[in-house]
Amino acid sequence: MQTSRHISFAILAVTLIAGSALLSEHAGLFAGAFRTEILARVDNGDVVSAVDIAVMAHNAGPLDRALAR
Repeated sequence: MQTSRHISFAILAVTLIAGSALLSEHAGLFAGAFRTEILARVDNGDVVSAVDIAVMAHNAGPLDRALAR
């Protein structure tokens, strides 16, 4: 008795979609679509150090400390 082996339609569809996506990417269809560039700049005035935070906490008045809680 011989049994026939068949490929599931879902496996065939997933393989076909993955293969076509891979070939499209290789051909350059998605060139630059998944690339991100960081366009940020940090100046010295934008950086807050632990010393700055400690000075601000020390200079804070009682009303400022009550609002912080």
